Amino acid sequence: MTTPPSHLPFRGRLGILGVLLVGIALSTLGFFSAQEANRRQVEAAFHAAARDRTESVIQGLQHGFEDVAVLRSFFQASDEVTRKDFDDFLAPLLARHPYIQAFQWLPKVTPQNRAALEAEARRLHPGFRFFERDAAGNSMELPSGASFYGIHFVAPFRGNEVTLGYVAQALATRQEALARALRTDSLAASGRIRLIQETGDQSGVLVMIPVRGKDGQPLGVVQGVFRMGDLVQKSMTFLEPQGVALRLFDASAPAPESLLHEETSPLPPVGPTREDGLRLSRAFSLAGRNWLVTVTPVGGHFALGTSWRAWAVLVAGLAFSSLLAGYVRTLLASEADIRTQVESRTQELAQEMESHRLDAQALRESEARFRHLIEVMGEGLWVLDGQGLTTFVNRRMAEMLGYAPADMVGRSLFEFMTEVDVAQAKRNLTDRRDGHGIQHDFRFRRQDGGELWTIVTGTPVMDEDGQLLSVLGVITDITERRRQEQAQLQSQKLESLGILAGGIAHDFNNLLTAILGNISLAQLCMPKVAPAWPYLENMERAVQRATNLTRQMLAYSGKGRFVVGPLDLNQAVQELSHLLSVSTSKKVAIRFQLQENLPTVIGEASQIQQVVMNLVTNAAEAIGEAEGIVSIRTGLQTYGGPDLERDFPGQPMEPGPFLTLEVSDTGQGMTPEVQARIFEPFFTTKFTGRGLGLSAMQGIVRGHRGGIRVYSEVGKGTTFKVIFPAGDGLVRETGNDAEGEAWTGSGTILVVDDEEAVRLVARDMVRSMGFEVVTAEDGVQALARFREASGRICAVLMDLTMPHMDGLETFRELRRLDPGCRVVLTSGYNEQEAIQDFLGKGLAAFVQKPFLRDDLLKALRRALEA
Repeated sequence: MTTPPSHLPFRGRLGILGVLLVGIALSTLGFFSAQEANRRQVEAAFHAAARDRTESVIQGLQHGFEDVAVLRSFFQASDEVTRKDFDDFLAPLLARHPYIQAFQWLPKVTPQNRAALEAEARRLHPGFRFFERDAAGNSMELPSGASFYGIHFVAPFRGNEVTLGYVAQALATRQEALARALRTDSLAASGRIRLIQETGDQSGVLVMIPVRGKDGQPLGVVQGVFRMGDLVQKSMTFLEPQGVALRLFDASAPAPESLLHEETSPLPPVGPTREDGLRLSRAFSLAGRNWLVTVTPVGGHFALGTSWRAWAVLVAGLAFSSLLAGYVRTLLASEADIRTQVESRTQELAQEMESHRLDAQALRESEARFRHLIEVMGEGLWVLDGQGLTTFVNRRMAEMLGYAPADMVGRSLFEFMTEVDVAQAKRNLTDRRDGHGIQHDFRFRRQDGGELWTIVTGTPVMDEDGQLLSVLGVITDITERRRQEQAQLQSQKLESLGILAGGIAHDFNNLLTAILGNISLAQLCMPKVAPAWPYLENMERAVQRATNLTRQMLAYSGKGRFVVGPLDLNQAVQELSHLLSVSTSKKVAIRFQLQENLPTVIGEASQIQQVVMNLVTNAAEAIGEAEGIVSIRTGLQTYGGPDLERDFPGQPMEPGPFLTLEVSDTGQGMTPEVQARIFEPFFTTKFTGRGLGLSAMQGIVRGHRGGIRVYSEVGKGTTFKVIFPAGDGLVRETGNDAEGEAWTGSGTILVVDDEEAVRLVARDMVRSMGFEVVTAEDGVQALARFREASGRICAVLMDLTMPHMDGLETFRELRRLDPGCRVVLTSGYNEQEAIQDFLGKGLAAFVQKPFLRDDLLKALRRALEA
């Protein structure tokens, strides 16, 4: 017989009530804990999306504004910039950044040069004049005695015609930015403006920087016009859509004019918009102004509502509390009945013992499940005591660092990081002693010496007196993400610099073609015993050296391939031994450690040797006047895909065997800041340096499909490691060209080149071979000349890169008009690069700029006798 609840003693009923209250309290605590976990998860997702968008917009602004400084560098490096030079230089920049409305050149206009500038502009734009607008937007001509900065060049011209001649001082915000740019000689951005060429409702910003002459006086201003809405949208092109709204503000402007653009979410709303305290703001300075980016949730996304897990915890807790209360009531009732029901109590005792056994078994199983969950969870779990010693790590955490869990327990947190990171870790641990939980990025050192980048979420556990008992850290591995970000940044830098180097090399090759061609023609007109002959030969050798410089620039742009073949790396290094010894200080000892029986490397010997010379020269200069050692080592090493991504980020290479070249010195070493910039053109730490050696060398290595990495520590020296893909070890012999120089031809040759100097010298060369010549300055004119000739043209000598219609398009049209047309292609790029698009299409011959008369003769002979 069981005692009814009403007959239980008061203390028993009070105990049951206590169990229920404790159960309800614990269930409620579990509910709010689950709700808090859900809140943290939503906040983390929001902040990740907000940070990605904020950083993308900031990088977009920085890259766009830096292009204005690149344009200034182009002006200051050129003796004269024509309108064509201006358009050609800016074409790739405008293609890469479609959010730039225009680039503009604003010369300083004075009463003395105003008439000349306006006359020059009217040759292309009749009716050109400098003007400004009044408050009503009407055009006004400026007084004849005024000095100002007016728009003289604009690219692209289409769509920006109305700005030509516009004066920069016309509005207050333009005046302030112009004055700041002239005062600081640096980038200066204007406040929000309404673009006079804008037809929509989009804000614009002007970014300008002065161009100064050799005397330091301003010659004018280069200016970029940015459409801020398009800039924000372009910056976030590759981001996954999220339910957030981004706003870009000009924090230097008053409130009514500060909002530049608002980009809302493309996702459909899932509920009413509630910020719930979620907001990310990022302030930064750029081009002399303060900017602010804010991100907030919209459309009910990232809502901090109650999750179903919290309700499940609450319901389960209440149910368990009810069961436990019933169990306690049963125990109390059994105790009250024991005096009168001994036999019944004995049976009940057996049942209770069985129940306890089952409960204990369930508890052990629950503990085992919990421990298994910790061990298999994807995040690392690290528990420290109050002194920073490890008390527990799960298997995932130990694997991240390359240890077994038992090897980490009892060791200090600081043993798993570099000395540089210890100070930051101690500050973080101090914050935990104050009871502050925080999430931050942190770097650990793996057992193999590698870096482990993580997001650390630390939670302190305090006792009743507020003293730190332990710290629970949840560790997320973000090493791969950081590598990808660094690789992307390096690729963007190399792409921008490669475009610049390739464009300069192309124009320089045209100049060298004219010079070298005229030398060949002059030699043709005089005997070798003439007094001027040695001088012409000296000029020819100088032009050939200049040609090597342009090929180095093409190598840096990644478009330069040389006449390559299998070569012995050790032999290439040994051939330089004497030159290296006489070109370095007597206090510097050069030691060679060349591994024997290496396979060949597919490359061009002079370029490989230039890499060695640059590295050894830099190493010797790093040692300075002190005594030191420069070591040159070669070897063979196989790299897999992950190895290449880790050791050579941003340098695409195929996995496989590589020949290694290492140059080490015992100099002073480099700081991390210097290491990050050593491959940038024009960056140098030397008093007499030009900052081109390492950047050109990097281009050579890229042209050979190789990679380069630097290891350096201040006070301990520097090691450069260069790798080249290993060849098959087979060296092919090349024969001599037996073509004669006395060959002459007949018929008509069409010469097509947009550079007049190249076109004229090529015309005279072809005439000297016995041909009649027809010339054209671009592809469109060439097709017209070809049709007019009505079959008299026996071959076409044509440049690859031309305006209006390039060499490939012209080639297709010529072959369409005459399938048997013989075309000889010319280009500053080498043959492998230039004829890629012509393979299998009937190209008759190729000659690389700059070329001698004999080179052109051989190409035409091959084309006509084929």
